[in-house]
Amino acid sequence: MSNIWELDFYSRPLLDANNKKVWELLICDRDRNFEWVRECPTNEVNSEWLAKQLLDCVSSAGQTPIKIRFFRPSMTNIIMRGCKLAGITGQASRRVFTLSAWLAERMASIYPNRDGFQAVDPNPLPLKVLAAQDPKPVPDALMGERWISVSLKARDFADANEWSMDFSELLDIGDLDPDTIISGIIIISARATALAAWMSGVDPVFIKFERNLLGDRTQMQLEASADARWVLANLQAPKDKNAIDQGAAFEKSKQNSQGFHFLAVQTSPDVEHFAGFWMLKEVM
Repeated sequence: MSNIWELDFYSRPLLDANNKKVWELLICDRDRNFEWVRECPTNEVNSEWLAKQLLDCVSSAGQTPIKIRFFRPSMTNIIMRGCKLAGITGQASRRVFTLSAWLAERMASIYPNRDGFQAVDPNPLPLKVLAAQDPKPVPDALMGERWISVSLKARDFADANEWSMDFSELLDIGDLDPDTIISGIIIISARATALAAWMSGVDPVFIKFERNLLGDRTQMQLEASADARWVLANLQAPKDKNAIDQGAAFEKSKQNSQGFHFLAVQTSPDVEHFAGFWMLKEVM
């Protein structure tokens, strides 16, 4: 069972017998080997109720997670306080891919079959449209010397858990065809360990090559945490034409791999060790 959990505590598209919104708590681990579903009475939607559920969940699972991620800004105060009361670290983050898929399943096959269902937008978790900050440059002390665009096949990640990595977080890509091409960015840095530690702290979500309207400038941006956006590289045409073309190919590859891609940090491309490695996903 993964020691990072994902949580959603919110009203559902359901009305109870008193015509009140039905509130529900969902908790799962990243591999979805553990699931926790509880409905919350409308008059008990507070951090105390949540804290009790978290403690019950920990008891049932037999372990305490190192942190719990959640994504809804409107629930930040209640969730953070509930986590604190339960002695668990809470973190607002868009890196809740497992929860996203689970909630989408429930929206499609569970809630519509319940009494009191209210039709809603079929895309219940638009992670990529959450308000993000203006992009900021990565701290100068952590900037890499260069970056490389690479590709692997989905089957190449079958033994990824055994790779030599200091900081890492993988995702289940077992549903992809083994021959699916997964694109990635490797950042080469003499301070690879420090950069990887920083990356781990900001919770990387996805990489995007963003072009301006004139098409002569492109930024390689890292979307992270709940609303952060970091600039990993600035590219200017025609000087950086090859790199800009690689960025365009990277974006096309994501569309063909259900949004999956990866980010790695190394001291050198010749070493068989990653200071950091993250499987990422953009909701396409």
